[in-house]
Amino acid sequence: MTIGLAIIEPAAGRPDYAHGPRNLESVHLLRISVTDRCNLRCFYCMPDGGATFFDRNDLLHANQILAVAKSARQAGIKHFKVTGGEPTLRPDLIEIIEGLAALKPEDLSMTTNGVTLKKLALDLKRAGLARLTISIDSLKPDRYCWIVGNDRYGLDDLWSGIDAATAAGFERLKINVVVLGGFNDDEVVDFARLSLDRPWTIRFIEYMPLGQSRNLEHGLDQAQHTIVDNAEVMGRIEQHCGPLSPVNRATELGVGPAQVYRLAGARGRLGFISAMSQPFCETCNRLRLTARGELRACLFDGGEVDIRGLLDGPGEPDPNALIEQMARCVAQKPLVHSERGNRAMSQMGG
Repeated sequence: MTIGLAIIEPAAGRPDYAHGPRNLESVHLLRISVTDRCNLRCFYCMPDGGATFFDRNDLLHANQILAVAKSARQAGIKHFKVTGGEPTLRPDLIEIIEGLAALKPEDLSMTTNGVTLKKLALDLKRAGLARLTISIDSLKPDRYCWIVGNDRYGLDDLWSGIDAATAAGFERLKINVVVLGGFNDDEVVDFARLSLDRPWTIRFIEYMPLGQSRNLEHGLDQAQHTIVDNAEVMGRIEQHCGPLSPVNRATELGVGPAQVYRLAGARGRLGFISAMSQPFCETCNRLRLTARGELRACLFDGGEVDIRGLLDGPGEPDPNALIEQMARCVAQKPLVHSERGNRAMSQMGG
């Protein structure tokens, strides 16, 4: 299957309202990448042939991750999100979750592709993980395998992971769908209907061009409408499923950027994350820790501070020094994110 994506054209100037805060007090969530490795090779995330991963010895140890999280709590950050790469590939993941839970954040969640979740769901729940976000970009088996670039895992593995998560007590799942014109945008109504009889939030995410990936390396002039405006996605859903009613964001779990709606009579909800058509920089409330010990204030570009030196020394890292670097990182955040990110999603934890 050979499909090319359109060249990403620079958009019109960003709206003034998108200018975001540059102070640590505005940060409510620390996204913690525990590995850059992934067992899938999604075509919009990784280059042809897969990414070159860091040596495992270069990744932060569990105690170093927990030292940063402890300092974040001291700085007033109340929410933790564990990410990757694929976090379930980290051998000491349960130890990390237990350590994070011991810090008593208001919310502790994890994002996963779900294909190996069946083996870990119950242990994650027992360790103190409160919520799960699971990525699914197609409900069609053949298409799913093509998108993820891996014949080892299929939709059956993913659904087994979801079943295990539900059985373990993760009922209000969030399902992330990256919508790509010409690839899976014909499935948005099917995804929306998952919310009718399940207590899930199905989140439609506009494709964000980050780093190098298959879709940015081949045939870039052959496809159209790669980035599908979420306004169009909402219109399609309403045409087939009826009107969308806004949901009070304060009632939605977590502190993410999604605008949340509900279909009439639905048990679940629909979320729309529109980073390209409606940048939400003005409400950005997150800070990222990479698996190698860098703080990152923006997913796209900028505000990166290396704190590895503070973590590698003997004894416990100085929490005040770590907090100082967090403040320094956030102060370097670009006012508005660019049109294309300079690092791969798997290296930054999304």
